[in-house]
Amino acid sequence: MKLKTTLVCLMMIVALVFSVSCKRIEKTGMEFKIDFGSPGEPVDISKIKISYDLRELENKISGKTAYIYGSSKIEKYDDIAEQFGFTALQILPAVDDVVEYQDISDDHVRRLLIWPTGTIRYDTGVKETSFETKVNQNDCVELSKQVLEQYGLTNQRFDSEWNYSERRLTDPQNNKTTVIGYTVILYFLLNGTRLYGEPRVTIQFNGNGEVVSIMYNMPDYYEAGECELTGIGQLLKSIKKGTIPMMYGFDEEPESITIEDIDLCYYSQTSGDNIAVAQPIYVLSAIGHYEDKDLKFNMLVQANPNDA
Repeated sequence: MKLKTTLVCLMMIVALVFSVSCKRIEKTGMEFKIDFGSPGEPVDISKIKISYDLRELENKISGKTAYIYGSSKIEKYDDIAEQFGFTALQILPAVDDVVEYQDISDDHVRRLLIWPTGTIRYDTGVKETSFETKVNQNDCVELSKQVLEQYGLTNQRFDSEWNYSERRLTDPQNNKTTVIGYTVILYFLLNGTRLYGEPRVTIQFNGNGEVVSIMYNMPDYYEAGECELTGIGQLLKSIKKGTIPMMYGFDEEPESITIEDIDLCYYSQTSGDNIAVAQPIYVLSAIGHYEDKDLKFNMLVQANPNDA
């Protein structure tokens, strides 16, 4: 009788511990539906056959912890302006909480815009060009590294992958298209993983390899709290139903999709209160199968439940 009573008590204790360890994580008050932007022509995912190994995907995420990140509003505008060669005397009246500094000389105008979230736009006063560029994308990447050093913007961890886009001009007379400049894009790392959403750095170069403008997102992120993660099984069901915020990286709708891998990353966007918030996303590595080809692409899917 004593043994039976002891076993019952032990089971109650185990059950209590289990219920405490599996309790719902408290909401941080910063969760909201991620707006990935319009993917273009909407695709009815529910009509596409999706294949995957559920156990393998679950193992990739097993044991991982996710957080909600918030950001503080910018306060020391003059310190930032000083990094770009502006003084407090060059500040203009704020418009919609955006602070602007301006430096006018005989041949060009330099402008610095600072948003409360820490987004910065610096127009150097250098003009764009319309002739074929004298530099290539690799030159621009190396120049970008020098620019970051010049303005003291290397105190953050960046993703190792440099991205770029081309600016092109087509001559209507001969229909010839020429590359007239490059834009270099660099992403930020948060909690050791890539932060999607707004690029961390965007640097625009003209055909001479001169910097035309710099966009820099520098919110000071802090952990607002640990958050739940949507289970992989539920996630895949929601994807098939089209009921979860997501973005897919294909232009042409595939006949079928194979999901090969999954990673836990973060996605940033600005709330209506001018606060940058970063929430966890699943990055699904997939292959789109077409009649005559297979194409790799990524699907970004919100990983934390939201009340929207």
